[in-house]
Amino acid sequence: MPTRRLAALLLAATAAFTACGSSDDATPVVDPGVSSGNVDDEVVAVGAAPLPVDPAAAVPDDGVGGIGDAVKVAAAAPGDAADAACTIDRQTLQLAVQTYEVLNGAMPTSQQDLIDAQMIRELSVRFEVGANGAVVPALGSACT
Repeated sequence: MPTRRLAALLLAATAAFTACGSSDDATPVVDPGVSSGNVDDEVVAVGAAPLPVDPAAAVPDDGVGGIGDAVKVAAAAPGDAADAACTIDRQTLQLAVQTYEVLNGAMPTSQQDLIDAQMIRELSVRFEVGANGAVVPALGSACT
């Protein structure tokens, strides 16, 4: 009896493994010298990576980012960061002013009122809060 079970198990395992290795009739075109195989019905190739393109023979920009685009982004990053800091500072102060007004029934007269009410943690060097609660750029600030 155990021999029959073992034979049945081996027959079932052989059938299962044979079914897993089946593929369609299409033969993929693969470079010679590159190992390939099928994984989940997808052709997978393993081999050497293509050589980098000679910069002197570079083709025109096809929409894919290159080193020139990366340099432009890196050069613009400090300006973008400064703009983002201004935007966040302004929004933070405006929200603090609105919250202060709702809770106290009056507008704050300065950032110090917002600090005392624990609406902000420190004074902004980019903006000031006017007597009427308006958030305006501080003198000498790059923010507009």
